[in-house]
Amino acid sequence: MSTETIVEEENQTVEEFYENEEGNETEANSSNNNSDERKLIWQAKDFSIREFQAMKQDGELELQPEYQRNFVMDSARASKLIESVLLDVPIPVIYLAEENDSVYSVIDGQQRLTTFISFLEGKLPDGKDFNLTGLKVLKEYNRKQYIDLPKEMQMKIKKTTIHTIIIKNESHENIKFEIFERLNTGSIKLNEDEIRNTIYRGSYIKLLSELENNETFHMLVRKDNFKNRMIYRGMILRFFALSEKTYLNYKPSMKQFSNKELRDNRYMSKEKYEEYKKRFLKVVDLVKLVFGDKAFRRFIPGDSENVNGKWSTSKINMALFDIQMCGFVIYDKYQIISKADQIRERLIKLMSQNEEFINSIEIKTSDKNVLTKRFRIWLDVLDEIIGDTAVDARIFDYSIKKQLFQNNPTCQLCHQQILAIDDAEVDHVIPYSEGGRTDLNNAQLTHRYCNRRKSNNNS
Repeated sequence: MSTETIVEEENQTVEEFYENEEGNETEANSSNNNSDERKLIWQAKDFSIREFQAMKQDGELELQPEYQRNFVMDSARASKLIESVLLDVPIPVIYLAEENDSVYSVIDGQQRLTTFISFLEGKLPDGKDFNLTGLKVLKEYNRKQYIDLPKEMQMKIKKTTIHTIIIKNESHENIKFEIFERLNTGSIKLNEDEIRNTIYRGSYIKLLSELENNETFHMLVRKDNFKNRMIYRGMILRFFALSEKTYLNYKPSMKQFSNKELRDNRYMSKEKYEEYKKRFLKVVDLVKLVFGDKAFRRFIPGDSENVNGKWSTSKINMALFDIQMCGFVIYDKYQIISKADQIRERLIKLMSQNEEFINSIEIKTSDKNVLTKRFRIWLDVLDEIIGDTAVDARIFDYSIKKQLFQNNPTCQLCHQQILAIDDAEVDHVIPYSEGGRTDLNNAQLTHRYCNRRKSNNNS
């Protein structure tokens, strides 16, 4: 992949990804109307900094749950926070989640608590000494550690209390999920996948954590920012939800549908863990085999203003992700490998010519009827290709297209250069309906758009 391509792939931000997904959500069929799923139990309590330290030392406080980002405060910012305590500046509320084992995990306030506890212990998370620096008011404490402060200042820090909201474990996970989204007040807000990783801790989360590091999957998605913010985990969870329950049992929204899959299998057995893992690894290998670096991307056909089609490589299309991943679940590699070119060509054709399919991957993609439509179209195509051992006499072999493109990538209808082989189709010089043969001697290369326009004009 060229450097230009790599830069382009990173253009889709985390915020754009979630905005696109949320914009396509349909909540009409959501199960949130159930009163039990609105159950929220919370408790307000004040903890001293010394109590937080003791809870952490006793294993009662998970200061950095798996979902949390690493400590990001520099020494100056962390020192300023300590100075705020010494100056009696109010500290924002801390939010904790009570887990089933009565351990508290930090939802919001991890950076603050890490700073306070690290200062008491004399070391920053990276192992460096925690010396105060850059203080503007209490300048006399610059370069000092906790043990160097006057006794009264040490006691002031340890006895300072921070108002804390505890979300009790009796709360329903659905409403907890929604509340955590609202309570998340950090400068970099947690996304839904990061929130899942504290609400649903268990063996399923460990599986998602393992699979997000799969090299093949990363080669297909190619978005470091998505991986760093756990979107990879959400994508894999979505695949498991749709492949396990099938599209026929999908109920919007996709967020709640995925949450239910995670909740139902939160503490999955070793056998199920391995079955899910095997399913994922098989499918990503098949997606790579068929679609390569164009996996999960939209092909945009040419039009009257520009006959050249192109790939939208910068953005992941989750509607295509759904069908490409789930479509291969029931097939083995030997069934796919001999049909790989046909499968790829048919999907490009659907994205170029089938308006019903195009709408299903662009508009209200998480609506149940829309999702059902694209799955049915694609699964019927796969069944037609893989289930049929006979070769359609009208369809040119991919090797012929490749040979024509390599010899002369010029459209024989508009006489302009075809920029990419995926935007090319092979047309019969003498129409098949008039006895023209499907071989190299009767083949001509065209733009997809030009061939479609020719067909429309002849119809």
